[in-house]
Amino acid sequence: MNPSLNSFKERLLEVLLQFLWRQWSALGVAGYTSIRDPWMIDPEALLLFSLPIARNDPRLFDEIMDWLHQNGTSISIQRLQTLSKEFHLGDLTLLRPIADKMGATSMHAKWRLLEKMGPSAPSAEAPRLLFEGTPVFAEPDPQFLHWGWLRGRIELRGMSQKPRIDQPTTFLFKLRALFGRQVRAEVMAWLLSHEHGHPAEIARQTGYFARSVQLVLNELETSGLIRAHRIGREKHFSLLHAQWRFLINWGPPETFPVWIAWAPLFQALQTFLACLSQPGLDERSERFQSIKLREALTDSMPALVQAGIAHRLQSSPQLTGGGLIKALLSDIETILAEQLNNPMPHV
Repeated sequence: MNPSLNSFKERLLEVLLQFLWRQWSALGVAGYTSIRDPWMIDPEALLLFSLPIARNDPRLFDEIMDWLHQNGTSISIQRLQTLSKEFHLGDLTLLRPIADKMGATSMHAKWRLLEKMGPSAPSAEAPRLLFEGTPVFAEPDPQFLHWGWLRGRIELRGMSQKPRIDQPTTFLFKLRALFGRQVRAEVMAWLLSHEHGHPAEIARQTGYFARSVQLVLNELETSGLIRAHRIGREKHFSLLHAQWRFLINWGPPETFPVWIAWAPLFQALQTFLACLSQPGLDERSERFQSIKLREALTDSMPALVQAGIAHRLQSSPQLTGGGLIKALLSDIETILAEQLNNPMPHV
């Protein structure tokens, strides 16, 4: 038996909750010291990944809802739908009650588009506690109850602020203010954080259709500020970063933010967390545990490749039992430390 699996899960949750507080604080959530990170935040991927984990921190969950109430117009519903479908991120039964609440106001009417996502009706199973260990004594929240979750009525504090535009983390919000909540903003963000790229690659990284990205790049090229050149048989696009440095309005280092493929990274972490959360796993034999972890590793490998971090895994395919468990848990800790605290520098 390997009871360290349970302690690792608890440690992983603690690290992820600290990270999520850090990210949401950078976007304007109240109540946590913000750290200026060198990367740009992907708000749609962050929202999808956050909600299931925030069930372990009711305050974080409700502060995210407070932020959405204040800033929900900044979210791209199209990307939210695409990332949820392509990367299986999040839990639609958590997103749908939030969308129901948001869509009830004219300012956030676009959130009603999420009604097309997932099941048209909740499961017939008995509702579950949204926050484990937090029983509901008063009248439950009706929207969450409709989607199978028990929690008290939500009282928003109204303390969230708009994302500041003088931080690397909120760079995408600045570009969306300039170019709109559409493909163009994400494409420009990607080009400004890379030397050059092919439309199909940019589409995979940004969560838009390749055809849409191609059309935007062709239009941008006509401005004379975006360049195209051939690498083999592929057409690549780039820009002169010096021409766009007026967008940098933060202190040193005065470089464009790091681009991180958050959606596949979150997908991989979600897969490992789901594996570690299987009831009674820490009580099973090491052989059984290693089989389950090997399955999680296999399932998450495409996402790790897309996130560009698969090469950091040192777990040998020949390892089994306790050796595999120790190596894989060490790998996950290393990825978290490197990717969330010391990302690879870009231009």
